[in-house]
Amino acid sequence: MGGRATAAWVLAALLGASVEPVLVKLGYRAAATPWQLLALKNLVAAAVILPVARAPRWPGLAGVARIGRVSVLLIATNALSLLALTRLPAVTQMTVVATTPAAVALAARARGRARPGRRFWAALAAALVGMALTLDVLRPGALAFDALGLALALGAVATSTAYRSAMEDLTAAFGPPVVSTWVFLINAAVTSALVLPWAGLPPRAALPMALWIGAAAAVANAAFLVALHRLGATRVSLFTLIQRPLVMLAAALVLAEPLRPSQGLGVALVLASVHVAQRASKAPAK
Repeated sequence: MGGRATAAWVLAALLGASVEPVLVKLGYRAAATPWQLLALKNLVAAAVILPVARAPRWPGLAGVARIGRVSVLLIATNALSLLALTRLPAVTQMTVVATTPAAVALAARARGRARPGRRFWAALAAALVGMALTLDVLRPGALAFDALGLALALGAVATSTAYRSAMEDLTAAFGPPVVSTWVFLINAAVTSALVLPWAGLPPRAALPMALWIGAAAAVANAAFLVALHRLGATRVSLFTLIQRPLVMLAAALVLAEPLRPSQGLGVALVLASVHVAQRASKAPAK
């Protein structure tokens, strides 16, 4: 039952994270700015997380301060990602973000939390190759490199890596519901004070997307922290690689969208490689 529950949390995190980039692009089409979406996202997420987390306990002032120091990393990741999407195609953004599991594994190794062996790194490299195939990066013009956009995307990878690594200790100390709740309450307060006054609310046409972005973010973050608490930052980050393959398979099966042979190969390679990397991450390095 524990394994099934963990799989359910991972699936919920993947589904929530999959929806957000699409909603962001729709918000941009409705003339919303990244800062408007960031502010409203955190306000809505704070309202949604309270019933989802079921009124967790008070962590004390020291606990709130400790969580707050890490929660700003999530604000930074969100802001950098939103800004990067204004300058980069989604394909380029997703390709850069796909390197996050490798960065998390390196951070865990540096901290002495894990020492992945050669099989893990080989499987992770194969998964990244598979991800590139699913993104159809070999197609002419698929990747567009804007220097500032690329720097913003890499910054999001760095802050996301630091956030995930720090969350291992926080969820162990306070539990995922407490941490997730206070992350969004703190972030809502920070963005309301520092962003909302000058950014304002999104245009009326973009409000539905902004509201759904906040709801998806709350559900995805709560599920992600539970999965991270159970599996660890390195292993749960690997699962994010299967997000796009699952979406592509669903689109092909349900919507009858075409799937190139190279993309089909990429989907199979990602799924197989993540499975191997997961098994390798459980075993001690040789």
